[in-house]
Amino acid sequence: MKRLLLLLLLCLPLAGCSYDHDPLESMAVTVTDEAIPAPAVADLPVLSESATLWFRFGEEPLLAPESREIGYRQSEGYARRLLEALVQGPSAASTELEGLFPPGTQVRSVTKSGRLMFVTLSRHIMNSFADEPAAWRDQPRWAVEVPLRRELAMQSIAATLTENCDVDAVIILVEQTDPATDSLRLRNGYYTLDDDTTIAPPLARDESLLLSPIRTAEILLQCWQESDYARLYRYVARIDPASGGVRPAESDFVQLMTAQPHLLYAQAAGGSVSADGQRALVSFSGAWLADGAEQPFEALPLTLVREKGVWRIGLTQLTGREAQP
Repeated sequence: MKRLLLLLLLCLPLAGCSYDHDPLESMAVTVTDEAIPAPAVADLPVLSESATLWFRFGEEPLLAPESREIGYRQSEGYARRLLEALVQGPSAASTELEGLFPPGTQVRSVTKSGRLMFVTLSRHIMNSFADEPAAWRDQPRWAVEVPLRRELAMQSIAATLTENCDVDAVIILVEQTDPATDSLRLRNGYYTLDDDTTIAPPLARDESLLLSPIRTAEILLQCWQESDYARLYRYVARIDPASGGVRPAESDFVQLMTAQPHLLYAQAAGGSVSADGQRALVSFSGAWLADGAEQPFEALPLTLVREKGVWRIGLTQLTGREAQP
């Protein structure tokens, strides 16, 4: 009993104490946003792969490659990010490459099925470019240019995907707003800009439109044979890798080439690329016009150099070629 009274007496002063603050305040912990761990997000790591994208080479009816690192998350998919980069156009460093898709074009989906890739694009792909005249069919230049742009756009997709994604062909789908449409497949009217509603075939890789080393050599020799030096000038390296000399002005180049032996005909063959991918060697056979007579030659080497992703030829490869004895 005495012990119980003693405990009660000890408790009475505590009951009479007053606190200027909440007794739990000392236990409170201020938690900032920085202290809260970020929630786990699936596919957070960004993966990266080196890729080759194909864009138009200036005003040429051909595609040239651009090497680029493509960052992506697994939830996005590598192929989709690859095509999104293609649609956005070449990087600022590739000053001679041109994009091929109308403004607003978007990649809606990319799905692989076996050896085929199905690509769905937004309706913007059907739009014209701002510089295309309404009566383009009546103007010879535009009558060629307008369908060519569409052919190159589709081939840029085919070339990019077949090179980087291990597929054989690509089927293009276009989003539709009409629920009654029988198919999302791209129609041939996209190329001809008419009412042709037949379904376009799958896109296969067309090497004739790609500036590979052998195709570049074929274009060079064609220009040389036809004395089309203005076009040939586009493929001349700015810095000759053999001499270190700077490419002359176009007018000086034309004058220089006019003084060279005339190339009657030529054909390129073979081809090998250096380990670093910056040089290629092909051979060409044909005939010069020497002293009014045809002078055949066989297997002359032709060295190409890669400059900003485009295969070009040094000036010394085009000059000083003498007729063979």
